Amino acid sequence: MKFHLFIILLSGIGLTAFSQTDSSRPPKFAHRNSVQFELFGHGLIYSANYERILINKPRFKTAVQAGVSYFPPTVGFRPVWIPLGINELVSFGKHHLEIGVGQVITPEMGHDLQGNEKLQWDFLLSGRLGYRYQKPDGRLIVRAGFTPFYEYQGGHGFHPSGGLAVGYSF
Repeated sequence: MKFHLFIILLSGIGLTAFSQTDSSRPPKFAHRNSVQFELFGHGLIYSANYERILINKPRFKTAVQAGVSYFPPTVGFRPVWIPLGINELVSFGKHHLEIGVGQVITPEMGHDLQGNEKLQWDFLLSGRLGYRYQKPDGRLIVRAGFTPFYEYQGGHGFHPSGGLAVGYSF
Protein backbone atom coordinates (compact mmCIF):
# COMPACT_ATOMS: atom_id res chain seq x y z
CA MET A 1 0.00 0.00 0.00
CA LYS A 2 2.80 2.41 0.93
CA PHE A 3 4.58 1.53 -2.30
CA HIS A 4 1.49 2.35 -4.43
CA LEU A 5 0.99 5.63 -2.59
CA PHE A 6 4.66 6.47 -3.18
CA ILE A 7 4.32 5.73 -6.95
CA ILE A 8 1.16 7.88 -7.25
CA LEU A 9 2.83 10.75 -5.38
CA LEU A 10 5.98 10.48 -7.51
CA SER A 11 3.89 10.45 -10.72
CA GLY A 12 2.03 13.59 -9.62
CA ILE A 13 5.28 15.41 -8.88
CA GLY A 14 6.72 14.31 -12.24
CA LEU A 15 3.67 15.51 -14.15
CA THR A 16 3.72 18.85 -12.37
CA ALA A 17 7.45 19.37 -12.84
CA PHE A 18 7.57 18.50 -16.53
CA SER A 19 4.25 19.77 -17.79
CA GLN A 20 4.22 22.87 -19.96
CA THR A 21 1.81 25.64 -19.21
CA ASP A 22 1.01 28.69 -21.32
CA SER A 23 2.63 30.94 -18.71
CA SER A 24 6.03 29.25 -19.23
CA ARG A 25 6.04 30.06 -22.97
CA PRO A 26 7.20 33.52 -24.05
CA PRO A 27 4.34 35.57 -25.51
CA LYS A 28 4.11 36.80 -29.08
CA PHE A 29 5.06 40.37 -30.00
CA ALA A 30 2.14 42.77 -29.66
CA HIS A 31 3.56 45.11 -32.34
CA ARG A 32 4.78 43.59 -35.61
CA ASN A 33 6.31 46.65 -37.33
CA SER A 34 9.32 48.69 -36.30
CA VAL A 35 11.67 51.42 -37.44
CA GLN A 36 15.27 51.26 -36.31
CA PHE A 37 18.41 53.37 -36.51
CA GLU A 38 21.57 51.27 -36.68
CA LEU A 39 25.15 52.44 -36.17
CA PHE A 40 27.68 50.49 -38.21
CA GLY A 41 26.17 47.12 -39.14
CA HIS A 42 24.78 46.52 -42.62
CA GLY A 43 24.70 50.19 -43.58
CA LEU A 44 28.48 50.50 -43.07
CA ILE A 45 28.40 53.67 -40.89
CA TYR A 46 24.67 54.04 -40.23
CA SER A 47 21.31 52.95 -41.66
CA ALA A 48 17.62 53.64 -41.18
CA ASN A 49 15.60 50.41 -41.32
CA TYR A 50 12.02 49.15 -41.43
CA GLU A 51 11.24 45.69 -40.05
CA ARG A 52 8.12 43.52 -40.22
CA ILE A 53 7.54 40.38 -38.14
CA LEU A 54 6.06 37.84 -40.57
CA ILE A 55 5.83 34.80 -38.31
CA ASN A 56 5.01 35.64 -34.70
CA LYS A 57 5.10 32.42 -32.65
CA PRO A 58 5.77 32.36 -28.91
CA ARG A 59 9.32 30.96 -29.16
CA PHE A 60 10.30 31.62 -32.80
CA LYS A 61 9.72 34.74 -34.87
CA THR A 62 10.70 35.50 -38.47
CA ALA A 63 11.30 39.09 -39.55
CA VAL A 64 12.18 40.79 -42.83
CA GLN A 65 14.08 44.05 -42.86
CA ALA A 66 14.93 46.72 -45.43
CA GLY A 67 16.99 49.83 -44.94
CA VAL A 68 18.98 52.59 -46.57
CA SER A 69 22.04 54.71 -45.89
CA TYR A 70 23.42 57.60 -47.92
CA PHE A 71 26.93 59.02 -48.07
CA PRO A 72 27.92 62.24 -49.86
CA PRO A 73 30.42 61.77 -52.72
CA THR A 74 33.12 63.57 -50.75
CA VAL A 75 33.23 60.75 -48.17
CA GLY A 76 34.70 58.27 -50.64
CA PHE A 77 32.23 55.39 -50.04
CA ARG A 78 29.66 54.07 -52.44
CA PRO A 79 26.90 56.67 -52.10
CA VAL A 80 23.91 54.43 -51.31
CA TRP A 81 23.70 51.19 -49.33
CA ILE A 82 20.44 49.21 -49.32
CA PRO A 83 20.53 46.40 -46.72
CA LEU A 84 17.86 43.69 -47.10
CA GLY A 85 17.59 40.74 -44.77
CA ILE A 86 15.61 38.02 -43.09
CA ASN A 87 16.15 37.22 -39.41
CA GLU A 88 15.02 34.40 -37.18
CA LEU A 89 14.47 35.33 -33.54
CA VAL A 90 14.58 32.77 -30.75
CA SER A 91 12.69 34.32 -27.82
CA PHE A 92 13.35 33.99 -24.12
CA GLY A 93 10.83 36.49 -22.74
CA LYS A 94 12.23 39.96 -23.44
CA HIS A 95 15.62 38.61 -24.56
CA HIS A 96 16.07 37.27 -28.10
CA LEU A 97 18.79 35.58 -30.12
CA GLU A 98 18.91 36.82 -33.74
CA ILE A 99 20.29 34.81 -36.63
CA GLY A 100 19.95 36.23 -40.13
CA VAL A 101 21.14 36.46 -43.69
CA GLY A 102 20.72 39.12 -46.34
CA GLN A 103 22.04 41.20 -49.23
CA VAL A 104 23.44 44.69 -49.29
CA ILE A 105 22.86 46.36 -52.65
CA THR A 106 25.07 49.28 -53.68
CA PRO A 107 24.92 51.21 -56.95
CA GLU A 108 28.20 52.28 -58.48
CA MET A 109 29.12 54.06 -61.68
CA GLY A 110 31.10 51.86 -64.04
CA HIS A 111 31.91 51.68 -67.72
CA ASP A 112 30.57 49.43 -70.46
CA LEU A 113 32.73 47.92 -73.24
CA GLN A 114 32.57 51.12 -75.30
CA GLY A 115 33.81 53.23 -72.37
CA ASN A 116 30.44 54.87 -71.63
CA GLU A 117 29.49 55.51 -68.02
CA LYS A 118 26.83 53.15 -66.78
CA LEU A 119 25.16 52.43 -63.44
CA GLN A 120 26.12 49.03 -62.05
CA TRP A 121 24.73 47.22 -59.03
CA ASP A 122 27.05 45.43 -56.63
CA PHE A 123 25.85 42.87 -54.12
CA LEU A 124 27.35 41.90 -50.78
CA LEU A 125 26.20 38.85 -48.84
CA SER A 126 25.54 39.77 -45.21
CA GLY A 127 24.86 37.88 -42.02
CA ARG A 128 23.70 38.61 -38.49
CA LEU A 129 24.32 36.91 -35.17
CA GLY A 130 23.17 39.02 -32.29
CA TYR A 131 21.19 39.87 -29.22
CA ARG A 132 17.90 41.75 -29.18
CA TYR A 133 16.12 43.28 -26.20
CA GLN A 134 12.39 43.80 -26.76
CA LYS A 135 9.53 43.21 -24.33
CA PRO A 136 6.70 41.29 -26.03
CA ASP A 137 4.26 44.15 -25.40
CA GLY A 138 6.88 46.92 -25.40
CA ARG A 139 7.85 49.40 -28.06
CA LEU A 140 11.59 49.88 -27.40
CA ILE A 141 14.03 47.71 -29.36
CA VAL A 142 17.76 47.52 -28.63
CA ARG A 143 19.99 45.30 -30.78
CA ALA A 144 23.68 44.42 -30.88
CA GLY A 145 25.20 42.00 -33.30
CA PHE A 146 28.01 40.65 -35.40
CA THR A 147 27.16 41.65 -39.00
CA PRO A 148 29.84 40.43 -41.44
CA PHE A 149 29.90 41.06 -45.21
CA TYR A 150 31.13 38.81 -47.97
CA GLU A 151 32.03 40.39 -51.31
CA TYR A 152 31.37 37.86 -54.02
CA GLN A 153 31.40 40.16 -57.09
CA GLY A 154 34.62 41.69 -58.32
CA GLY A 155 36.90 41.62 -55.30
CA HIS A 156 36.19 38.63 -53.11
CA GLY A 157 36.64 39.03 -49.42
CA PHE A 158 35.24 38.63 -45.94
CA HIS A 159 34.72 41.84 -43.95
CA PRO A 160 33.85 41.45 -40.25
CA SER A 161 31.55 44.12 -38.86
CA GLY A 162 29.27 44.77 -35.93
CA GLY A 163 26.29 47.00 -35.29
CA LEU A 164 24.20 48.63 -32.59
CA ALA A 165 20.57 49.59 -33.20
CA VAL A 166 17.77 51.35 -31.36
CA GLY A 167 14.19 51.18 -32.60
CA TYR A 168 10.51 51.74 -31.99
CA SER A 169 7.85 49.10 -32.67
CA PHE A 170 4.28 49.91 -33.68
